[in-house]
Amino acid sequence: MRLDKLPFAVFNTINKYNLIKPNDSIIIGVSGGPDSVALLKILYSINLAKNLHLRLFVAHLNHQLRGKSSEKDAQFVQNLSKDLSLPFLLKSVNVQEIANQTKRSIEETARIERYKYFGELSQRHNVAIVALGHTADDNAETVIHRIIRGTGLMGLGGIPINRPLVAGSSIQVVRPLLFTWRREIIEYLRKKQINYRTDESNYETTYLRNKIRLELIPLLEKQYNPNIKNSIVQLCQILNANNEYLSLEAERILKDSTIESSEDSYTINTHFLTKQPKILQQLVFQEILNVMQISLKEIKYEHYTKIFDEITKRGKGRHFQLPGKLYLWHEHGMLYFKKGTLSRSCMPSSDSIQGQILSETTLQIPGITTVYPLGQLISEILDIRELSLETYKKTKTINEEIFDLQSITMPLAVRLRKDGDAISPLGVQGHKKLKDLFIDKKIPVKERDTIPVIVMNDQPIWVVGICIDNKVKVTCNTKKILKLTFQESAWKQLREIQIS
Repeated sequence: MRLDKLPFAVFNTINKYNLIKPNDSIIIGVSGGPDSVALLKILYSINLAKNLHLRLFVAHLNHQLRGKSSEKDAQFVQNLSKDLSLPFLLKSVNVQEIANQTKRSIEETARIERYKYFGELSQRHNVAIVALGHTADDNAETVIHRIIRGTGLMGLGGIPINRPLVAGSSIQVVRPLLFTWRREIIEYLRKKQINYRTDESNYETTYLRNKIRLELIPLLEKQYNPNIKNSIVQLCQILNANNEYLSLEAERILKDSTIESSEDSYTINTHFLTKQPKILQQLVFQEILNVMQISLKEIKYEHYTKIFDEITKRGKGRHFQLPGKLYLWHEHGMLYFKKGTLSRSCMPSSDSIQGQILSETTLQIPGITTVYPLGQLISEILDIRELSLETYKKTKTINEEIFDLQSITMPLAVRLRKDGDAISPLGVQGHKKLKDLFIDKKIPVKERDTIPVIVMNDQPIWVVGICIDNKVKVTCNTKKILKLTFQESAWKQLREIQIS
């Protein structure tokens, strides 16, 4: 079987971008309109002509927005699937009702529900590819739409030809028709005498995207540039090449600046991050939001600029409340991301610290070790010649200490006090229990379980802010120094900054 001109061009696109491989299982989103019908027919013909042994599913989501017309769309797609002997998958959702409940637009709600449906089907049928019928026209319209609404460098790259269904997902969304113009699709369907459904709402200029397609683009073509859509698509391709490089750089920077990450929290070193170019700082921030599955749509340019302006300032900790129930706080060169709306009263209290720190944390030497929610420990290895002991003694704070590296047995760890802990305080003969030490220092009982203890072989060598052990002190024979600095977390000292 020989492929027609358009299917052959699409087949070349599939190969060039490695969108589909032999024996793949593919869910094809089919609305019944010309683009999705053409996609279905083209993939079906490619599968036969190239003997790819693809397993194709036809998926249709009834948005229930147009009454009987919506029902007829679903029936049309079902009949199309039957004619091709392909499995038909159908779901109906009341998009209008969901939009009212979530206070989103109809367009945004419909898109979210479609992708949610594709995710459900992919898991149910063990499918890793979802094929959608977006065209070059859609790409041009999307870029103009984003410019009008406000966008950044990545947004100007347009619709990606493939991407994960959601951040981190193994399910890929592919768009084989992305370099195909709608006029080519209509001509292909006409020649092949293939029917399709027409959505009358596509001609209603109450929707911004429709106004762009029906009014703005024809105006630009007529009065400014008859090839405006092609120029925009070329711009997308140029920017995508730039974006690919910037994304790789952002991934590298994120890896180097990440201190800790989990499903609902993230911690980065801003001392390192703020030394990078501004565009890469923003891309790193966006990548963190993607990893945490926070929608970028509600995070505006002013949010980024406000945060990056604030984290370069010295002084007390700062915390930020962003759209999407994202909470951030920054202090001592660390930026903490946390899902959920938190307030000062929700920050960890001294009464709850003991229950949150369940085990020892091994220190990264040299490096930064996060001790949530107390703060972080910064460790450095220095040559004795790099440090003036006299100057150090005059300027040191209670939260920093130096040790004779040769006296240290690795690894060191940080934990809270335990019953029976004892230390030989610097300059004092014999050992003293930490309990008695706290009493002598008049440390309130409720604060004793918020004081980090650095241990070596499970024996305290530094009770932060109080004393170090004699056996690790710096002497005249010391050649290398281990310097430890403890930086308290935001729950102890915080200046709130609200961003709405």
